[in-house]
Amino acid sequence: MKPVVSAIITDQPHFHDLDPMNIVWHGNYVQFFEKARAALLKKIGYGYDRMLAGGHVWPVIDLSVRYYRPLTLSQTFEVEAGIVEWENRLKISYLIRDTEERQKITRGYSVQVAVDKTTEEMLWETPGIFRDRLAPYLS
Repeated sequence: MKPVVSAIITDQPHFHDLDPMNIVWHGNYVQFFEKARAALLKKIGYGYDRMLAGGHVWPVIDLSVRYYRPLTLSQTFEVEAGIVEWENRLKISYLIRDTEERQKITRGYSVQVAVDKTTEEMLWETPGIFRDRLAPYLS
């Protein structure tokens, strides 16, 4: 599914990201997804501070990661995060590519739901404040 809006970050693994085989430990790819997700939400004007101010939290309820090839120390890569669903839940797709050879490294997605911060009840429809931030990208 093609994202309605996306953002790309560029990064490099550091020594502390590696496992004993000198490749990025599989769990660290989620950190890279998170950096791209934060950039995406900031791009549409709905960063974490705006979420909280709007009275909502957005816990991740599903996460999928598919690995194609490993990242190595100081290898420059980019992560593209894109919103592919938003009406009843927020689904963001991720693609990590090597910046030099453009090879696909990893892909995945996360699913989040809106929860009222005060009542802790899950909302069955995306809050209006989020829809308003996304509206310019839907036309």
